[in-house]
Amino acid sequence: MALARPRVTFVGTLVGQAFVNDTLSIAFLGLAAGSILYVVIELLAVARKAALKEITTWGVFVGLLLGFATDAIITAAGA
Repeated sequence: MALARPRVTFVGTLVGQAFVNDTLSIAFLGLAAGSILYVVIELLAVARKAALKEITTWGVFVGLLLGFATDAIITAAGA
């Protein structure tokens, strides 16, 4: 299984460069956003059970700030 993963990534890269579709790109970005949202919701549920709401809230907040900061840096660099 471990030997197949690099091959799959390589093939995915080749297919991704050869096939460009805006609708499909939006669909995959929506899938990624939904996956992230699912993980955050599960994290909040675990934090509620463990009485760690404050730590989890700060973690989500700092993660969002880092995400926006990364986007700002990349935009400022001209990408």
